[in-house]
Amino acid sequence: MFSTLECLTVRERLADYTLDALAEEEARAVATHLASCSACRDEHYCLAAVAAHLILLRKALADEPHRRELGRRRPARTRNLTLAHWANCKVLAAAG
Repeated sequence: MFSTLECLTVRERLADYTLDALAEEEARAVATHLASCSACRDEHYCLAAVAAHLILLRKALADEPHRRELGRRRPARTRNLTLAHWANCKVLAAAG
């Protein structure tokens, strides 16, 4: 079992470890701790999942100007139907 202080020290470095921003010696110490501490390893897995989603988000945002440019090529909609317009269409259709 690990001391609370050791786990706290590792958890303070987990974000940097997850992003490969630690010095080699520190990264090795964190990896050694994670190999035998399931609580810290679970925390690391959660951070790694967030980091993976952030990478996808960054890529999506980088593509946004391209998508906007593609969107301009589509014909403009004449108008959006509101609930009132939709209801009027239904009433007129029912009245025949």
